[in-house]
Amino acid sequence: MTQIKYWLFISTLSIVLSNDGEGYRFIGNSTQDYYQDLESIFEMSFGPWDFLMNYSGRQTHEFVAPKENLDEIVSKFSWSRVIATTRVGDKVEPNHDAQKQNGTSYTMTYDPITGEMTNLVGNDEASTQMMEMVESDEIGSLFQGEENNILYPFGPDSIRYVGDVWTIEKEEEQSGNVFAFEKFEGTKKSKKTYNFKKFKEKRGNKIAYIKLENNLEIVGVGDSDDKSIELTLSTAIKGDIKFNITTGLMESCKMSMSVTTVGRDLEDDSIKKFFMTMSAKIKQKLK
Repeated sequence: MTQIKYWLFISTLSIVLSNDGEGYRFIGNSTQDYYQDLESIFEMSFGPWDFLMNYSGRQTHEFVAPKENLDEIVSKFSWSRVIATTRVGDKVEPNHDAQKQNGTSYTMTYDPITGEMTNLVGNDEASTQMMEMVESDEIGSLFQGEENNILYPFGPDSIRYVGDVWTIEKEEEQSGNVFAFEKFEGTKKSKKTYNFKKFKEKRGNKIAYIKLENNLEIVGVGDSDDKSIELTLSTAIKGDIKFNITTGLMESCKMSMSVTTVGRDLEDDSIKKFFMTMSAKIKQKLK
């Protein structure tokens, strides 16, 4: 009951009046079970090799009954309805590795004050193995450490007004076993810009329309198989988000992403390039 009261309290504060008009707090849902449906298309090019994957699936998020002292927010989510196909050249076939996500489940723990995720674990051996596979993937590695905040999905808590533009910048070291390198040392910079474009009321729900631009760059040197590669990776993401202020869920999110990677062999100075694009649609709704 304590966490439910807390949620109701911050929900009533999500709409604030000021002299300049109506301002809103974007508070994410942290108590009501919900579904998240995802559809995406990945397309990659590496030299003469082209790869395309179509992917769709559903996450079911269920919140665990909170402790009375409200010392954490706990959510369990599971995958279902995962369908994936890959095309290499003219050959199209099911992606059985991706479809192994069906039935996997995980537990996420969040700080109830900051909203930041503090822990993520697989609920069984198959789920743990799948999580490790995703984390070791190059694209999964790209977003390790990116913000995953259940209470404040658009940056630090603040009152926002239609027309507001705000930016979140972050720089950190990127090291360890990433991008399939045995060792990597470099830096990771990201810059997210949000634009609160407009507001509408639909069937009793208050909807914020938000544009996202996220630019991410990783520069460093990786070592593997007696080779040292100077890597420059640039990512540009654009998104159109409909955020339901009333429920704390994304009614919809449409995103496009492009990734360009340039690797230079420090021994023979040869250069290899990798290019990837992705488009995705995400919808959340109460269970």
